[in-house]
Amino acid sequence: MKGVDKKPLATATALLPMEEARQLVLKAVEQGVTTPELLGYYILRSAYGDLHPEVIAFERRPKVGQVGTATGGEQ
Repeated sequence: MKGVDKKPLATATALLPMEEARQLVLKAVEQGVTTPELLGYYILRSAYGDLHPEVIAFERRPKVGQVGTATGGEQ
C-alpha cells in the first residue's frame, strides 16, 4: 500500500496454500495493484476494520474497468 500519511512501510511474510496464493496474485493483477498492496489491504481491513485510513484510501483509488476511470486511452 502506498502509505496515506507517508508512514514507513514494512513487509511481512504469510504462509498460504498454493492455490489460494495463486488466486490472490491473479486478483491483484485484475485490480491493477501489486500482490503486497492487495495483501496489505486485506490484512489491515481484517485486523483494524473498514475505517483504517489505508483501507479507506485503497477502496477510494481509481479502479480499472469502472465508469469514469481511464483505461487504454478512454476518458
